[in-house]
Amino acid sequence: MKTVQRHDSRIESLWVVIKFTYYFLALPCLMFIGIAMAFIAYGTATGKTTGADSQFYSVAIVVWLLAIVPLIVRRYGKVSRKRQLKQMVTLLSSEERFSPQKQHQVLDAGRGKYLGLDTRHGNILYINMVKKGVVDVLGITMDDWTNRELEGSTLRLNTKNPEVPVLSINAHPTVAKELFDTIGAMSHKSYSESFPQEPWPEYVGRQSRFVEFEHNVVVPQVV
Repeated sequence: MKTVQRHDSRIESLWVVIKFTYYFLALPCLMFIGIAMAFIAYGTATGKTTGADSQFYSVAIVVWLLAIVPLIVRRYGKVSRKRQLKQMVTLLSSEERFSPQKQHQVLDAGRGKYLGLDTRHGNILYINMVKKGVVDVLGITMDDWTNRELEGSTLRLNTKNPEVPVLSINAHPTVAKELFDTIGAMSHKSYSESFPQEPWPEYVGRQSRFVEFEHNVVVPQVV
């Protein structure tokens, strides 16, 4: 496994704080101010109120841009992550190894994560966009995890991999519970490796080279 810096640098940590401050403090204030200014502008346009001059409109435009542009960027980022995750799953899927049903997959574009269960072959695929340029891609079997946990809408799977000891995914509580139960049922079924010469984890590690190439990222699990 490649050695990568999984934790955020100081600059990246600062950026996280800035984004948190914006979305939970600045954005509500900007929306409130923007709506108030829109009412004033509307009143001025209809002759009911006065006070909106050219400078007022300039400030109003700046306020609305500060409120809307980051939301558009965030939406674009979420759509982009969803598209990338789907492409990665396609690169690693095949009818003979990993072809999960729709109800056995969760794609969390907001957090950049994917979890899929193939109940026919007993294989699990987990993808996590850890940070910009670093993506965890793990293929595990029923022998590669030790315990599973369900806490509200969060499903966790403890693995035997010291580099990625816990896989986690967020979904609707009903979906998370179904995945939790499905993994439990799979653990009691005896699966045989379809390709003993290249087990599922090794196959995913090799195929992840294409993920690195196609998406210009580092996958620590590449072999």
